[in-house]
Amino acid sequence: MFAHLHVHSWFSMGTGVSSPEALVAAAVARGVPALACTDTNGVYGAIEFQQAALAQGVQPILGAHLVTEGAEAIALATDERGWGALCRAITWVHWHGAPTHRDRPASPLGLADALAADREGLILLSRDVALLERVVALSGRRDVYAEFRPGKERHLVAGAAGRIGVPAVVTSPVYFANPEDHALHRLRVGIHHNTTLAALATPGTPVRPAEAGAWLRTAADLARHFPDCPDAIVRGQGIVERCTYRIPVGQRVVAPRFACPDDALARLRAMAYAGAERRYGTVAPITRDRLEHELAIIAQKGFADYFLVVEDIVRHGPTHCGRGSVANSIVSYCLGITHVDPLGAGLLFERFLNPERKDPPDIDLDFPWDERDQVLAWVFRKYPMPRAAMVANHNCFRLRGALREVAKVHGRPPGEIREVTRRFPWFADDDEIGEVMRTHPNFSGLDLPRAWQDLARQAQPLVGMPRHLSLHPGGVVIVPAALTDIVPVEPAARVLDGHPDLMVPVIQFEKDGAEDAGLVKIDLLGNRSLAVIRDAIAEVRANTGIAIDYTSSDPEDDPATRELFRTGQTMGVFYTESPASRLLCAKSQAASFELLVLNTSIIRPASNRFIRIYLERLHGAPWQPLHPSLTETLAETFGVMVYQEDVVNVSAAFAGMPLATADGLRKALSKKRPVKALAAYVEEFFAGALALGRDPEVAKRVWEMILSFAGYSFCKGHSCSYIRVAQHACYLRARHPAEFMAAVLANGGGFYRPFAYVAEALRMGLRVLPPDVNASRVRTTGGDGAVRIGFQFIKGLSADAVARIEKARQDGPFRSLADFRIRTGLTQDDLRLLIKVGALDSLAGRFTRPMLLWAIDAEAHRPAATVPSFVPPAERRIPHLREYDADRRRALEYEFLGFPTDGHPMELYRAELGRFRTVRSTELKHHIGRTVLCAGLLTTAKPVATAKDEPMQFATFDDGAGLIETVLFPGVYRERAHVLFDQGPFIFRGTVEAEFGAVTVTITQLDRLERMLEKLAGRR
Repeated sequence: MFAHLHVHSWFSMGTGVSSPEALVAAAVARGVPALACTDTNGVYGAIEFQQAALAQGVQPILGAHLVTEGAEAIALATDERGWGALCRAITWVHWHGAPTHRDRPASPLGLADALAADREGLILLSRDVALLERVVALSGRRDVYAEFRPGKERHLVAGAAGRIGVPAVVTSPVYFANPEDHALHRLRVGIHHNTTLAALATPGTPVRPAEAGAWLRTAADLARHFPDCPDAIVRGQGIVERCTYRIPVGQRVVAPRFACPDDALARLRAMAYAGAERRYGTVAPITRDRLEHELAIIAQKGFADYFLVVEDIVRHGPTHCGRGSVANSIVSYCLGITHVDPLGAGLLFERFLNPERKDPPDIDLDFPWDERDQVLAWVFRKYPMPRAAMVANHNCFRLRGALREVAKVHGRPPGEIREVTRRFPWFADDDEIGEVMRTHPNFSGLDLPRAWQDLARQAQPLVGMPRHLSLHPGGVVIVPAALTDIVPVEPAARVLDGHPDLMVPVIQFEKDGAEDAGLVKIDLLGNRSLAVIRDAIAEVRANTGIAIDYTSSDPEDDPATRELFRTGQTMGVFYTESPASRLLCAKSQAASFELLVLNTSIIRPASNRFIRIYLERLHGAPWQPLHPSLTETLAETFGVMVYQEDVVNVSAAFAGMPLATADGLRKALSKKRPVKALAAYVEEFFAGALALGRDPEVAKRVWEMILSFAGYSFCKGHSCSYIRVAQHACYLRARHPAEFMAAVLANGGGFYRPFAYVAEALRMGLRVLPPDVNASRVRTTGGDGAVRIGFQFIKGLSADAVARIEKARQDGPFRSLADFRIRTGLTQDDLRLLIKVGALDSLAGRFTRPMLLWAIDAEAHRPAATVPSFVPPAERRIPHLREYDADRRRALEYEFLGFPTDGHPMELYRAELGRFRTVRSTELKHHIGRTVLCAGLLTTAKPVATAKDEPMQFATFDDGAGLIETVLFPGVYRERAHVLFDQGPFIFRGTVEAEFGAVTVTITQLDRLERMLEKLAGRR
């Protein structure tokens, strides 16, 4: 049986260009019955390759091409022992043999030593004579082969093989499936090495792409290249027969183990009941029944240790939020993992874990974004490598990146590349590059050289191709023994904040591969809002002495909090501050926990028409379910599907789908590109509905509602958890606004740019104070009705300057400009920045900002030994220079902070706007149905697609008085999208509309303010 034993898929990132599926298809087309996948130092695509091969009747052979500096070998796994040895060998290469992530270079013979010490179940092929000699000397000749590749070199290898006494096997390294893919391979190599195609063709270049013949040849073609090696070709058949190992996809669960002297289940039970007493006071029968029900399933599935491990983690991050379906568990609630009572919220445990579920559940935990690295560091120290690691992301080329890299390889000018690629919309990855460039509104008016269409054609095959490994946002896996028995582990490029000695280990599988391999993922994620809440609570306590307990306080019934939700005044409030969320809050006037959960779950890309139906019914419109079978299932959501659970329940109730199949449908809808995954469920749904006598037209409407969950959606427990966080945040905004808005700014904001939060703070009646060297900290602070901007916002201020100010201030406040200068020794550049934003005003006395800048400039011409001081010698008096007026100060703040502190950026354009009759945001409610002219800065924009797949956009503008929510329908968007690339300001005309009390503007004309002024000038 012939097989290719040296094959690179596109998971050989930098050289391979064919997907595992494409390689298998080529093997089938050319009559190759068995195929190896030997990607460079990795098994990133091993599961994908195995599944593709088995589906097409091709025997998969799992292996890797091990490459270090000065050594290489092909390693093939024959059995489970061999797979473990392969994973450990790859791990060794990344930690000790690769040119990065190590303290000193490894010996060229290091790979041979590592393989010789651990190669049970491995077959080794190599053309590296030194490696062959070393492995044989240390561990014998068994399962060691000399690799014969095309070319004259094999004669040298043959001679060495005879001397060493190892048999030879023919390979023909494959880097692409088909002959025509060679050009794509050359592009990939050029991109990987950040060079051009012209440089690749230069004689003597160290970077050499594979030859044009490195495609997946037939057995007969290969035999013609090796007429003198028939035995070496036949010998490969014996290797094929021995390589029978298969990764046990979906056949096992490798859960973490918790180290405790007693039985894990007994400990979990005791902790759950103790937690129930803390949460509920007394353990009522309904609580006890639910606890026993969950504990029985946890015991049956063997997950007691899993819960104990997670509880141990959350104890080291007191401000946290368990989210996702784990919120459906009362055991999690009692352990403090989650903060939503599943009994009160009506959450079913089976959504998280049920006896029929084959795949392991994962638990998602949010921590403050700036504490997440500390939590990870604790995990990796408690469960050191190889017991724990993060899950990988396989980052793939997208449209913009693919075109940018191909243009660079072809040597296009950088400015030209930026101008083209910045116009690609984020949502266009399912389209062709050339089509987007020809038709998308962002490219309107861009005159491109004709070469760009050819570049687009060349770049298109790269889209979706893995480019490099990165870290999953938070996925961590922990095992009882060693991950390296299951999957290779390599060091990530990043280091944990505050732990420079701790490299982050990452497995080579992404989340789906990790699940297929049976690994149980725990998501440890960073959340800015938890940091906002933490910091605001701390500031409130420091300012007022009021202690707010995040874990036990319940702000739901606070009238001021409810009013902010009801009116949609939720800027800065996590999970509810997006324009869509604020509008829906205002339209629904939702303030209760239940309606807020429903509101935030129904906002999905494909659910707009169902939102309208929901609102009509919420406000009293009579309604009937689509079918009587759905009456009870959708009662709490007004007959509209809202939560992921609704997909399962509706499919079961309406079409008779088994719950396990219906849950598979739910998971298929969550895929990034669900069309292919859904194909298996469409027929079963409609067949089941027909068998139950459902009307075909009703079945279509129910299926249409199910499809509105495609892309992303939320389970009810997830939204419950996040609304609990949102209620805490909204309470702080309502009752402690200065501390809250300061914490929002200090933690990098949320949905909007900083200037929008500063403008909102001013609208809330807060004072916003500029940076001050005596009063400001690094991060923004708040209290007593004021927000003090921190040094974090001064653009260009060096980290050294901030550290010097903080250190000097430990000895007391600065008493004068000279005192400040002498104690800090700041550079002139840093001083200029502090002067321009007013950070030295409190020390300036009679000196104006222009005078201080004059002094700094004059100092630049003094002898270097002169002691720095703002007070020059008497003979060099500072001339009296007038202070900047208010507009100049605001302009400087806008330039160097990103916002003025005592007004809105739009005030800088008062004179220009005076030439137009604009309507302010606060007056729009009086112009319903009319056409108005408005102006404002763009705070956020969201491009979307219509039901007919036409591009349109929702945009939010801030005019200083408030926010203006707008929509650009396809016609206008095509014409004007290309101007919406920065903050503005913009001026636009549109029709004012109101729906359920919420006011929006449908834009009919839009342009930049400066362009409109040019037009006015032209008319004169």
